[in-house]
Amino acid sequence: MEPIHLAELKPHELKEIALKKPLILIPIGTTEWHADHLPVGVDNLLSQATCNDISARTGCVIAPPIPYGICKNLKPEEGYFGTVDTINIETLASLLIDLGLSYAKMGFKKAVLFTGHYEPDHWEAINSAILRSKNIEMVMLSAFDFTKDKIQELDDVEKTWPFAGDHAAEWETSMMLHYYPKLVDMSSAPETIELNMPGIPKYLHKRFPRRASKIYGQELAETVTSGGVKMINQLLDSTSGAS
Repeated sequence: MEPIHLAELKPHELKEIALKKPLILIPIGTTEWHADHLPVGVDNLLSQATCNDISARTGCVIAPPIPYGICKNLKPEEGYFGTVDTINIETLASLLIDLGLSYAKMGFKKAVLFTGHYEPDHWEAINSAILRSKNIEMVMLSAFDFTKDKIQELDDVEKTWPFAGDHAAEWETSMMLHYYPKLVDMSSAPETIELNMPGIPKYLHKRFPRRASKIYGQELAETVTSGGVKMINQLLDSTSGAS
């Protein structure tokens, strides 16, 4: 099955799908620096790709993506050129609430907010929308929800850790090599990515982009997609049971 995009549907097609599959996937990312070897839209591209795979296996509709999230850690003036850091928490939360109302009017009962960005303030905005949404049930999911039980936090930071997340290093670079190989320039990949941000696991402070591979990206993508499909089907089953 091909992924189903709301923007490509005619009204009668949308109405028919919402009756059968009353759950909509909303990809959320951000536009920010991802080193010199990756494009600034990595979070958007990966959240969309994952939603495409989940949609193809579940028949759920994908909403137009939200390409701007909350990015306060990577300031353009500090060298992270390409980062859009102008979105605030209330802007994103209000947008999600308003969109939820519109999708509820279309017949959707649940909205999965699939985020490809992991900054604490970004998650705070999404959780704020979830708590305040009255017209549609919202659930936040991310790729890490389906791999966190597989992370092996090794003592040696110099080793590559299976299924361990990062910013612009093994995880994201490998996923991009799988989904969008033409957008990756491994010849420009730095030896390390060092980001000493508050509130993130210590192992994320230093990661290694050059260890990325398409094979690892395929493994990550299949694990994330399989977990996502399982979760979406559970949410669909609970929706049917409540109706």
